[in-house]
Amino acid sequence: ELSGKLGGSNVALVVGHDVAPAVEDVSRHGAEIVQIAEHEALRDYVPERWVAAVRSIVERERPHVLLFPATLRGRDLGPRVAGELELGMTADCVDLGIDRAGRLIQHKPAYGGNIVSVIMGATTPQLATVRPRMFEPLQPRDAGADVRRIELQALPEGTTRILERAEADPPPRRLDETDIVVAVGAGVDPAAIQEATQRAGAEIGGDRAACAAGRVPWGAEIGLQGRSVAPRVYLAIETTPGFEHLTGSVKAGVIAAIASDAGSPLLAAADVALVGDWRELAPALLTALS
Repeated sequence: ELSGKLGGSNVALVVGHDVAPAVEDVSRHGAEIVQIAEHEALRDYVPERWVAAVRSIVERERPHVLLFPATLRGRDLGPRVAGELELGMTADCVDLGIDRAGRLIQHKPAYGGNIVSVIMGATTPQLATVRPRMFEPLQPRDAGADVRRIELQALPEGTTRILERAEADPPPRRLDETDIVVAVGAGVDPAAIQEATQRAGAEIGGDRAACAAGRVPWGAEIGLQGRSVAPRVYLAIETTPGFEHLTGSVKAGVIAAIASDAGSPLLAAADVALVGDWRELAPALLTALS
C-alpha cells in the first residue's frame, strides 16, 4: 500500500546466512523484489557487520523508505544504521501512511503511552521500526518475486563474540505469534487459568499493574509501554480499562472482556463482554475456544 502511493516497488531486503526460507516467505507475501545479502560472516548477529552490510546496500540503492521490524534485533539494528547514515528514524511505529508530498507519516506512542504522536521525518531515506502484527498479513500467493543477490564487500570483524547459547528459562511468551492472547489484571492469578489456556493454545500476558504485581513478567506486558498484539482473539480479564493498555490490543480480530463490575469501561471497549467471576467464566470461554 505504501509503495503504491509512492509509485514505487515493494522491496524486501533479506540479510543473514542460510536465508532461503525467509526469501520464500517474503516472496509469497507481497514482495515484488527480494534483495538477498547473504554472507558467512552474517551467520551470527554481530552489530558492526550487519550495520556495514545494510549501510552499503542503502547507500547504493537509495530507497525512499526503509522499514525494520520492531523486534529485539530490529530495534538494535535500525538505530545503528540510522546513526551511521546520519538519518532520522522513528521507533516502535503502530501505523504508517504517506502524505501528498510523499513523506512517510509515522504514528508512534509517546509520553509514557498517553498519546500517539504523528511524526514526519526530514531526511531521506526515511527510516522507521514497526511493531509486529500491526497490519493484516497478505494472503500467500504462488507468483514469485524478482530475486536479486547482492555481493557484499569484506565486512568488519566487530567486537562481539558469541561464546555460548542457552535456552531461556522460562521460555519467552509467543504473544506475537499465537492466535489467542489472554491478558490478566493485577487481581487475576494466571495459574488458575493455565490449564485452560494451554488447551486453547493461548499465551498469557498482562497489563502494567499485573506486571508490577509479579503476575506476569515485564516482557509480557501488553500496552503502549509494552507490546502490541494482534491475535484473532484477545481475552482481557479484569485488566485496567485505560487507553494505555487497550491500545496494545486494538489490532485484535475479536476483543472479549471479563469483569465483575457491569459498569467497567473495559466491557464497553470489547466486542464480547462477560460479567461475573473470572474463575468460572475464563476457563469456560477458553475451553469453548479450544
